[in-house]
Amino acid sequence: MLFTYTAKSTSGDIQTGQIDADDVDAVKRALREQSLFPIDIQRKTATSIWTSLISRRDKSALGKRDLLTITTQLAIMTKSGVDLTSAFESLALQSSSERVRNVLVKVHEDVTGGKCVSEAMRAQGVFGDAYVASVAAGEAAGRLPDVLTRLADLQRSEIRNRATIRTLLAYPILLSTISSGVVIALVTFVLPKFQDIFSQFDVPLPVITQVVVAISVVLRSYTIVWAPLVVAAMIGLFVSRRVESGKRWWDSAMLNTMVIRDITRAFYIGRTFRLLGLMIESGVPLLEGLQLTRNAIRNSLYRELFNQLEEAILNGRGLASSLIKAGFVPPVAAEMVMTAERTGTLGMVTELMGAHYEEEGESKLRELATMLEPMIIVVMGVIVATIVIAVMLPMFDIAQLAK
Repeated sequence: MLFTYTAKSTSGDIQTGQIDADDVDAVKRALREQSLFPIDIQRKTATSIWTSLISRRDKSALGKRDLLTITTQLAIMTKSGVDLTSAFESLALQSSSERVRNVLVKVHEDVTGGKCVSEAMRAQGVFGDAYVASVAAGEAAGRLPDVLTRLADLQRSEIRNRATIRTLLAYPILLSTISSGVVIALVTFVLPKFQDIFSQFDVPLPVITQVVVAISVVLRSYTIVWAPLVVAAMIGLFVSRRVESGKRWWDSAMLNTMVIRDITRAFYIGRTFRLLGLMIESGVPLLEGLQLTRNAIRNSLYRELFNQLEEAILNGRGLASSLIKAGFVPPVAAEMVMTAERTGTLGMVTELMGAHYEEEGESKLRELATMLEPMIIVVMGVIVATIVIAVMLPMFDIAQLAK
């Protein structure tokens, strides 16, 4: 396989290039032999727009709930004194998923054959680099039960946050969709019936009625124009999220759009800090923890930030300066990191801050959802009321003529 890399030399120069190797570990070994410190390693793939369009998330990884179940049960068994070989065997027998069962059986066989747990997990390629690195550090330090408990808490928090986001946004989205459908139906199907009635009487139409009727005429007469434009816009949004320049624009919008930036920034800093803190507390070296955290993030701006953090560490600087310069990291978080670096409590502080910002993000999301619901109702109510008034005013004039 072909990999692209960005590495730092002993003199401080940044070098990029390509290496043909079996896996990422082989690339790291080859770079160290050249006295290079890896900053970023990516597998070389096709970069055409069509490849980007049809790409999907990695489906080889275990589902989040499956991984949570495995981690939680392993933590309980190891704390209860059950040896790991028996623990994996028991989990394999209890699993209802054939795929998960096969993975656990292979891990059990490797552990029985003399491999350590982290090596057995890494060989399956479904647990994730950050997960495996944390387990390896826990094994080396003799703290595997504690590490597994921390991993389970992190996964549980992520699943809860995702469920909260879906729950809070489901009603505003559904309300907006239904209300928009009702308004479109009124303008394109109901209003034309009244327009035919108005045309039979020589009654001047109010301005509001003329505007609404004109909108209705445009929507019905130029369907062949605006319908393709709407479809093209939707396709454009779909494509933009799968090409590099478009993805970067979306990632920037997520972190800098006025209404949602406080929420997204809190969730991102919470997720990254908590993951980084977990790995540091588990015994993973800081530089490797930064690399693994970066690889677990999908936002391109955050990936660039973690590249800068790695470079700062390699150059002997602290993390705080790069966090402050980022612009989308809360200043308080950067100050806390600065204090933690001075006191040697970086792992504990980042983990605690991660949990705090995740809770803050959830709280801000609830506030936004609470504000959105009445706003949508009011806006749609005003639109519907405008249409009703536009229809009823001419009807009153017609009724007076009939008398």
